[in-house]
Amino acid sequence: MMADIDRNSIIDAKKYISQLFSIHGKPNNIASFLSEKIRLTNRINPNNWNLNLELHGTFLRFNVGQEFCIQIGKREILVLCLKNDLPQDCQQEHSDFSFIGYSKGSGTIVTKNFKETPQFLAKVPNSIGMVFIQNIDNWLPRISASNTNFIKYAISNTKILPQSIGAHSVGAIEYLSDVVDATLPNPSFAYNSLRSISNENLAKLATSYNLYPRKAETTSSKFIRNPYIVEQAKRIANGKCQDCGNLAPFLTKGTNEPFLEIHHIVPLSLDGEDTIENVVALCPNCHRKRHYG
Repeated sequence: MMADIDRNSIIDAKKYISQLFSIHGKPNNIASFLSEKIRLTNRINPNNWNLNLELHGTFLRFNVGQEFCIQIGKREILVLCLKNDLPQDCQQEHSDFSFIGYSKGSGTIVTKNFKETPQFLAKVPNSIGMVFIQNIDNWLPRISASNTNFIKYAISNTKILPQSIGAHSVGAIEYLSDVVDATLPNPSFAYNSLRSISNENLAKLATSYNLYPRKAETTSSKFIRNPYIVEQAKRIANGKCQDCGNLAPFLTKGTNEPFLEIHHIVPLSLDGEDTIENVVALCPNCHRKRHYG
């Protein structure tokens, strides 16, 4: 059976991931939660995680080290946590979710009984899976700390498998970046895999796409930024980039003022404040460096 998806295509990613998100709740809430965990993981180890969009669009899986961490499927969302770190209300029997563990004698166990759920993953002590079938928007803030602790252990104590490296979806990262309106990182190996392609194969791949790019309609939320903060930051910079110290590269048409871009140090998508203390005025090169460097 041939694959339906080009993992490097944002168009394919949007088609399938938007469907998966819309099944379970508010897409922006799910995307923000996943994006926050990707940033955290990449800060700890940028070469030990991946985001796998399954080749037929049936699930999106975030892997941390050797272990899967968050899986968004058509029927449910699975989030891995540390059992002892879950708050009390997440340990109670509830119609919104079940628990998943693993026993050598019985295999995978799905139950509503928190206390009787065995450890799920052998390489992550105290791990437990939570399988959400509805109302996940209500539970994501409550399980976030426990999921973060799972990530910190898994990323530091397990190593990503070669097949997971090959399954990373650059298109999924690009689509998530559009949804949360912030540039998300790819693991460092994603760029290495592109550089390893021979010139001959690269030429073939480059010409295998449509001569005229397909159009995709997208909708996204935008932050309504404080225009006075923008103006204040530009005046403080006085025409010079606050990173490299060089003059702005050109003058803006119409206003004839030095062109600088205002960057939030703590992104608005991560609850950064729209204040003068949280912004810098940057030339386009340094602004890109802040996101990609």
